[in-house]
Amino acid sequence: MDSVGVGRFDLRVLVVCASLGLACGDDDTGPVDAGTDARPTPTATTTSTGSSGSTGGPPAPITYTVDCPIGTTVEFEPNNTPAEANLMKDLSFCGSISPGTDVDHVRFDTPAGKKLTGFVATVDGQLDFDLVVGGKTLKPTDVKTFEAGSYVVKVFTKDAKPGKYSFRVQFEP
Repeated sequence: MDSVGVGRFDLRVLVVCASLGLACGDDDTGPVDAGTDARPTPTATTTSTGSSGSTGGPPAPITYTVDCPIGTTVEFEPNNTPAEANLMKDLSFCGSISPGTDVDHVRFDTPAGKKLTGFVATVDGQLDFDLVVGGKTLKPTDVKTFEAGSYVVKVFTKDAKPGKYSFRVQFEP
């Protein structure tokens, strides 16, 4: 694969992440979520903490809906630093940047004997991705310099507004 492609997924599932520190994801140790644990008809919305303009009390949650394909690892907070990066368990990942100051980090490891050969992203909003491996920061378009290793993907906005994203990785010998 010589370039980064952009595509849409036909199979969709709504993602749930609750505000105020509650997390969701595709881990089987916690509560059932709208990721791959909740097949076949999950329905929920992603929420993040924000202000609704009211005074007093905690901020009202802002609802931000993200469509994710079934079989995708689902983003959960906190994942704002490389040390807190979500572990990508499948070949695809889905999440949201909300509020616009949010930054997400995702970690995945190249399987033994293979190298990363593709990174395909679908975004809604002005989002960008950095891929860090072996101390080097790459962009998805740097596909010819991808290598084997442990990657951290940083997802962030270029315009400080919320957005949603999904990405898929591909490995080859």
